[in-house]
Amino acid sequence: MRVKSGIEGLDELAGGGFPNETVNLLSGPAGSAKSLFGIQYVYNGAVDFNDTGIFITLEESRDSVLRAAKSYGMDLEALEKTGKFHLLDFGEIRTNIDMDQEMELGVVSFKNLRDFLTKLIQKTGATRLVIDSISAIGLYYSNMDELRRELFAFCRFLKSQKVTSLLITEAVENHKTRFDVEQFVADSIISLGYENVDGEYRRTLTIYKMRFTKHEPYKHPFLITKTGIEIDSEEIIY
Repeated sequence: MRVKSGIEGLDELAGGGFPNETVNLLSGPAGSAKSLFGIQYVYNGAVDFNDTGIFITLEESRDSVLRAAKSYGMDLEALEKTGKFHLLDFGEIRTNIDMDQEMELGVVSFKNLRDFLTKLIQKTGATRLVIDSISAIGLYYSNMDELRRELFAFCRFLKSQKVTSLLITEAVENHKTRFDVEQFVADSIISLGYENVDGEYRRTLTIYKMRFTKHEPYKHPFLITKTGIEIDSEEIIY
């Protein structure tokens, strides 16, 4: 079974969409349209496929996400009223976590996010989830071994909840991800870029890994239009 993203061009490259109940990683540098990608995934799921979705923002405010989505024709507040979409910001999550240390640090652990999501997914019946971004959660951990162990446990939890998840992470320097461990626990890795191609800066998308899928492995350009991301599945950038 496939979970269609509804993002133009992506499902063609991914064998029809994300494999059902998988954990998918979206990476890219600042300004590469990661959040927009995540918003479209959940929004399209609700509007086009009747899937209930959750979007958790750990860095941007709720108002910022609402404004960004509305500029591309996606009225998330109206969609929330239908019960098919749920937007929660970091501040809202922290009010549900009774840990003084985390409140002081301004960060949240995977364990406490897991506890929060257990109730939320059960209450909403959500089948799509976006977390933007897990880079913020990684700051909670003092060493990479602990981060990798907790992230692995968190991914196993998400699969047990029968949601098809999109975890957003930041790419830095020459690494695909912020902490260079996230890619080892995800079922798929999609990388967004903004790079110089023959003297012209272009936005690009590459699927580096997707389990259970014969996916398109090449780099493709995409545009940000008035309705969001549109990927050119025919053109390949070498």
